[in-house]
Amino acid sequence: MCIRDSIHYIDVAQKSTLQIESERLRNSLLSAISHDLRTPLAALVGLADTLAMKPTPAASMQAEVAAAIRESALRMNAMVNNLLDMARLEAGAVPMRHDWQPLEEVVGSALAACAPALQGRPVQVRLADDLPLLHLDAVLFERVLVNLLENAAKYTPAGSAIEISAAALPSTVAIHVDDHGPGLPPGREEALFEKFERGSKEGALPGVGLGLAISRAIVQAHQGTIRAANRSGAMGVEGARFTIELPRGEPPADDGSTGVVHSI
Repeated sequence: MCIRDSIHYIDVAQKSTLQIESERLRNSLLSAISHDLRTPLAALVGLADTLAMKPTPAASMQAEVAAAIRESALRMNAMVNNLLDMARLEAGAVPMRHDWQPLEEVVGSALAACAPALQGRPVQVRLADDLPLLHLDAVLFERVLVNLLENAAKYTPAGSAIEISAAALPSTVAIHVDDHGPGLPPGREEALFEKFERGSKEGALPGVGLGLAISRAIVQAHQGTIRAANRSGAMGVEGARFTIELPRGEPPADDGSTGVVHSI
């Protein structure tokens, strides 16, 4: 090996080490800042609730102000939780609890969790009858579906439909979340899963661009994949499609007592 090659590999190793240390430092800062912000945000929500309950002569205006404070505090709290979760996921500090789960139960929980965001929208669910049980951390995977559903609601016209479908493939189960919005920015379908990336660079829509990054981290922790694409039709782009593929496995025998087969 010549001296020039040696210098090149040393330079690559040094840059890799610096990048790893920089990422570790950033995650530590995100975790610390997020943790410290949660307490005052919780206090703001509590104060807003207290303000809303105290009757005054200007009760109507007070209630509006209290509701606005509470909504803003909850939105900021969600952003802080996303920062904290991203730091924990990248540090491998999120414990996984896998059980054999029927997909329909997780989908139902996700729909219930994001019902306010989906209000006024028709949601169609089509899950194939032959779906196998999936080896999931139900709480974390529900978070993935909630992120995708809320993302669809955020970037599509009010009242437009959202569809969830799933089918069994030979070695995986494919789950699709489809919307009827303007679609994804061409050429940026993969970039949307990077941290702090958003579908719309400008605008008043809330968020810091972590929902899809968190979703990918959780799906990858389940040994699965997630990707995004535009759906094309006779009128051009007819919306976005997010596809998750999770590996099939062999669940242990179920005694029929519950809908979930727990791992041993």
